[in-house]
Amino acid sequence: MTLLAAQMNNIVPQKKLVLGLGKTGFSCVSYLVEQGYEVMAFDTRQAPPYLEKMYCEFPQVDVVLGELNQADLSDFKQIIVSPGLSLSLPILTMARQMGIEIIGDVQLFAQQAQAPIIAITGSNGKTTTTSLVTAMFKAAGKNVLTGGNIGVPALDLLKASTPDYYILELSSFQLETTPALNAEIAVVLNISEDHMDRYENIEQYAQSKLSIYVHARHKLYNADDEWMREQLASQCRVRHFSLRTPAKNGYGIQSVDGEQWIAFEQVLICKVQTLKMTGRHQLMNAIAAIAIGDLCQLPRDVMCGVLREFAGLPHRTQFVAEIRGVTYVNDSKATNIGATLAAVTGLDKPIVLIAGGESKGANFSGFAAALVDHVKQVVLIGRDASLIEKEIGDLIPVVRCVSLPAAVKVAADIAKTGDCVLLSPACASFDMFDDYQHRGNVFIDAVKALK
Repeated sequence: MTLLAAQMNNIVPQKKLVLGLGKTGFSCVSYLVEQGYEVMAFDTRQAPPYLEKMYCEFPQVDVVLGELNQADLSDFKQIIVSPGLSLSLPILTMARQMGIEIIGDVQLFAQQAQAPIIAITGSNGKTTTTSLVTAMFKAAGKNVLTGGNIGVPALDLLKASTPDYYILELSSFQLETTPALNAEIAVVLNISEDHMDRYENIEQYAQSKLSIYVHARHKLYNADDEWMREQLASQCRVRHFSLRTPAKNGYGIQSVDGEQWIAFEQVLICKVQTLKMTGRHQLMNAIAAIAIGDLCQLPRDVMCGVLREFAGLPHRTQFVAEIRGVTYVNDSKATNIGATLAAVTGLDKPIVLIAGGESKGANFSGFAAALVDHVKQVVLIGRDASLIEKEIGDLIPVVRCVSLPAAVKVAADIAKTGDCVLLSPACASFDMFDDYQHRGNVFIDAVKALK
């Protein structure tokens, strides 16, 4: 029920509690205040990033910092929680025991959105795919608004005129608090171990990803993932994508006269060699994007035209330089093992790999075996370098460095003509850097210094 309907029926509207005063939390407060709700905002930090902005723009909103107790929750029927906060927090456990509904900003958005939602998630590749899909829709003349885990918080998209489509990149954290997205098209690109410091196991993490499919009209999944195939193959309104020859209702790669084509079943769509992005993981992203566009009846020649011009995004297998015959690639966005393996297996050169940082509880026991055919040396940095070295040092030579610039110099000394020095950390960056962009920029500057 909308607030206006509640007022017309003399129903007292619920008071809303927003947990977290970051970018998403602030967007929730802004939306709810605009809807006329009474709002309280809470953050465990004494100086959350949007605190001053909150005081300036919404002086009527009560802000509580530090702690809340059961008595503080008694006025609320609903809590909107920011994605960075774990649902296992004591305050949320207490709220569930009190019967208080817990949702996130994406659920609020889904309840109000008046245009079809294209929802994209995955352990890796979701930002590239979301950006690529956005470019394809715009090239086809569609009015789209893109946000969620990329750029603009979902609720802020509602401030603009209703588009033809909303395109959302969604993390597992966002999906945890989105019980009914009702997407027009829902896509899971891949699932590999990530955020094991938040989830009990990979199965729990995977289930959070699969919740994107709840009440979705069309479902797209990665058929090269056996577990996903078992979960989705028998469902209705399902299509799949793969790097293999496409099966029924599937997209994949067809070989014709020595050339590879992206294809739907037996229908050829786009020559692989014309894509500007490189690497097999990027090819998979391109296939997924075409599958999404097909479901919305975008012209295939337009989508192929975008693929010929779309070079990818910064910090994602980004070409930096070639120096004395050695290629330097920045893949700082690879913050989990799956992303690093995708980058390593997608390159066709011997690799000197720079890795390490905050491992987020990941299991590196099988990491070396997956690298051994592609990587000649690993240069480790960061907090969990010793943990990673313990798991891979018996199979691949390892050297540790105290900084990323030092690692670049060591890697440059090791690499030979025809090799690739790849920054693909398989870890988060916050032990040494502000974020993955900062880490990538430090790498780029260190490479430039080699010249």
